[in-house]
Amino acid sequence: MIAEFVSRVLRHTQVRRLGLIVTILFLNNLAVGAARSLFPVYIERDLGLSPAFTGALLSIETALGGIISVVAGAMADRLGHRLVLVIGIVGFSAGFLQFVTGVPWLLVLLAVILGLAHGMRSTAGQSYLLNASSQQTVGVSTAAFFLGGTIGTAVSAAVAGPIIEGYGFGAYAVGGLVINIVPAILTVCFLHDVRPARHPSDGDRQRSLREILVRREIFLMGGLRFFPTAFWGVWSLALPLLIFRATGSVLATALYGSAGMALSAIGQFTIGRWSDRVGRARPIFTVLGVQVIVSLVAAIAWEHPSVLIPAGILGVVGGWTMSVLVLGTVRDRTTGTERGRVVGFIHALWSFGLLLGTLLAGILLDLHPTIPLLLATLANVAALFIALRLFREVSPPATMSETHG
Repeated sequence: MIAEFVSRVLRHTQVRRLGLIVTILFLNNLAVGAARSLFPVYIERDLGLSPAFTGALLSIETALGGIISVVAGAMADRLGHRLVLVIGIVGFSAGFLQFVTGVPWLLVLLAVILGLAHGMRSTAGQSYLLNASSQQTVGVSTAAFFLGGTIGTAVSAAVAGPIIEGYGFGAYAVGGLVINIVPAILTVCFLHDVRPARHPSDGDRQRSLREILVRREIFLMGGLRFFPTAFWGVWSLALPLLIFRATGSVLATALYGSAGMALSAIGQFTIGRWSDRVGRARPIFTVLGVQVIVSLVAAIAWEHPSVLIPAGILGVVGGWTMSVLVLGTVRDRTTGTERGRVVGFIHALWSFGLLLGTLLAGILLDLHPTIPLLLATLANVAALFIALRLFREVSPPATMSETHG
């Protein structure tokens, strides 16, 4: 009976598509996931360059990822997700090449390529996910999507450390390049573009990017992505550092990160399932309300680890959960033939929100920790007002509810 049930599940088109994209993302992150966290170490230890240079490279990567996202979305709508996703996956090879060169101008060029690759992979992968899932399952599907990447990154970090200690960054780069071939091959051979049925009266394919982006709900969804991500940019930089300063313990900081990621996985599935059953509005109001409270608590009690650590963990869970909820909202309010461009626009705002939050935290944290944390609170308040406008004043069109078998 169990074997029959498993066989029936695996024959389900949505399950196969979800399993494939999660596997691809897992393998890609298994190859590249540790690179970003290890790159500052390589720059400082092996090349003797300053953290400011590292920050500039990461800022270039983030900005370029945002700039290319709208173009990548248009390409996915017109040419298909598979081509754009393969280009993005292969482009991540630039991240490994950074570990075998010490020439500054080459590092800048590779950061540009890596940023473009990140924008293309994220946009193509997320828009494929939304097209491959139904309105009733997109919350859980998105949680699984992000969990695959998270596990891949965690395994990558666990494996990369011993390899680098024993054989150096060059060996790590070669191994990553080899592993990264696998998700590229899987994408080319097995991932098929999901193209929803179009009706002659729809005219979705003929809509220009400008016609899509001037719609009010698109801009509101963009704001719902930008402001919580700006909060996340502040949170992801400030909280680990403040916890370390408050406790003086690297172990406490590491445990905070581990607990946050573990609970985030549970939270994504729980909130994702809840949003599939009751809609996106109530979960979004709940998560943003929690984020307002914890960011305000952290701004007041940043010197007290017994308060700061629980608040920080709740903020991590909220940050990851908002990704699930915003993508679910995009799925509810767009059609399949325009979804790539909308996802590209949303991802661009994610990139710029992250960049803004990170820069503000880096500049203001040493002036006084309360300042960036209060700005994070205001970002969540702004997101709450945007959510109120979106869900109470703009109803999703009836044509946005197509599903795929």
